[in-house]
Amino acid sequence: MFVDSSAKRTTKRHEHNTNPHEGAQVEMGQKGISMKDVLKTTTLVLLFLVGTGFFFRYQGDKLAASATGSNNQEMIALEREAEMAPLSASEGRAKSLPVGQWGGEHISLDVTGRGATVEYDCAHATIARRITIDRHGGFDVSGKQSSEHGGPVRQGQEASGYPVRFKGQVNDKTMTLNVTNSLTKELIGTFTLVHGAEPRLMKCK
Repeated sequence: MFVDSSAKRTTKRHEHNTNPHEGAQVEMGQKGISMKDVLKTTTLVLLFLVGTGFFFRYQGDKLAASATGSNNQEMIALEREAEMAPLSASEGRAKSLPVGQWGGEHISLDVTGRGATVEYDCAHATIARRITIDRHGGFDVSGKQSSEHGGPVRQGQEASGYPVRFKGQVNDKTMTLNVTNSLTKELIGTFTLVHGAEPRLMKCK
């Protein structure tokens, strides 16, 4: 029996093309799964990047705040140091005149931590501030002095006085002191005193 070979080929083509969309569906299904995986992976990566960005931004803010706080503390410390610098510098170079009694001919100087009182034969004075000496042993302070005289003191006379300047030089326990009237610039006297020595006064009568 004769069979047309072209018919067989046609039949085979029909057999192969019975479901023409089946292959496309399988291919699209595979592509669909791949796209889902890509989208999922992309989403995870984006979430990771966003989270990392927030983390580093938070850490950066913390570091910035910490640096700002540290800078503020440093500025406060520097300001305090600047405020204290003049006092520290002057106090560092100067020391207090030794307290106690300094005695000499016709003068007595009683030094405390807050000032001093001076007594002469016929006068007395006060220094209302702490006396400091520089690194060379010198000092220069102002005070108020009042003259004395024998006999009774009139009411209100004790309050009168005049400004004076005490300029001294200390060498170990010995002091050379010049007293000057601040108004007239007149030198009242030059005295030599020794720390711890008794004064030799001849008070007015």
